[in-house]
Amino acid sequence: MDRHDWCTSVHHEQRIIEALQKVVEPTPAKVRKTLNSLGYIDERIHGLKQDGKTTRFYLDLREKGGKLCEAGRAAGATTDVTPCIAPATGPFTVKTEEQP
Repeated sequence: MDRHDWCTSVHHEQRIIEALQKVVEPTPAKVRKTLNSLGYIDERIHGLKQDGKTTRFYLDLREKGGKLCEAGRAAGATTDVTPCIAPATGPFTVKTEEQP
């Protein structure tokens, strides 16, 4: 990722974490609704999946040749969002993911 993607990722991570920490019982539907309320459209939300009391997801934030995506784990107070890398063009797939 370039410097722009890294700076942008911090902004996205902070606002997503803050919003999702307030979600009681973060089901995929509640997580999608929360992400939509932040302006993320359905076409950019991928892999919503319940994993016990946690919902995992990816956000495709690629634009203008960037490779930024975010990998999220909505789990109330322990919600976490980390940057990931996707191919700059073509269908959305995660190439690498930072582990918290």
